[in-house]
Amino acid sequence: MKRKWIRTAAAVLLAAVLLTTPGAALTIGGATVTGSSVRLRTSTDTTTDANVLLEMPKGAFLLVEAQLDGWYQVVYNGVKGYVSADFAEFSETAEGTYQFAAATNGTDVNLRAAAGTGSAVMKNLKKTGTAVTVTGVSGQWLRVTDESGKSGYVRSDLVRYQSAATGSAAQTAGDALVQTAMLYKGYAYRWGGMSPSTGFDCSGFANYVCAQHDISLHRVAQDIYTSDGAAVSKDELQPGDLVFFGWGPYSVSHVGIYIGDGQMIHASTSSTGVIISDLDSSYYTRKYVGAKRVV
Repeated sequence: MKRKWIRTAAAVLLAAVLLTTPGAALTIGGATVTGSSVRLRTSTDTTTDANVLLEMPKGAFLLVEAQLDGWYQVVYNGVKGYVSADFAEFSETAEGTYQFAAATNGTDVNLRAAAGTGSAVMKNLKKTGTAVTVTGVSGQWLRVTDESGKSGYVRSDLVRYQSAATGSAAQTAGDALVQTAMLYKGYAYRWGGMSPSTGFDCSGFANYVCAQHDISLHRVAQDIYTSDGAAVSKDELQPGDLVFFGWGPYSVSHVGIYIGDGQMIHASTSSTGVIISDLDSSYYTRKYVGAKRVV
């Protein structure tokens, strides 16, 4: 059953665009998967399948953020995790093997002629969120092309990845968040839980899913609603928005992730675990408080 779930999750991810990481970490290079159906895990523990996020095909390209004891900390199609060094070949510099959409993660980001602060500045990408396409990696630097066709290098922590294309697929950051959330449908509910290995409570589930995309949230639903993201009206909901329930804006007790078509995925109760529910059901209509956009 586990293998079937992993294969299904991998197929979903490979058919979709799944990368959105505001505030990306510095890379150290790239890696290529050398085995078949190589597992991406949430930790380096190989004694359990509970930490398996998905399986990756041979030849898949990974952005590498750290080398550990026999492991790489990587990003694959929007999902952060760990892969055994036995099944991935590291290279500090790689170009032309992949590309995906991204955006600048700060103002006045310099597009440079080569990978290094000593190289000439070709252009200043003035606005946060300036669109670029990532076409390669060189240590801590990404090779990118902006919308005008200008190519150069920017430091990887100054870029947030929005999408990784497989074929001609394209998804928004919110869609990417939903794809990650759907991997955990059917997982157990646990009060205080914040990981697949322990189970989730409602805000723990939202925190865990958002963390896979480098989005930080407050721990409890009330604080998330009060302090995180931008408010959106119910008729403007988009996939990836967080939806909140309770007895009013100062009495929020539950949070879910909107997936589109009037539905949300959420860690509901101990008897149901992580499920999909209709927002227009009488219960959730009565208790609906509002929504926040965090991507």
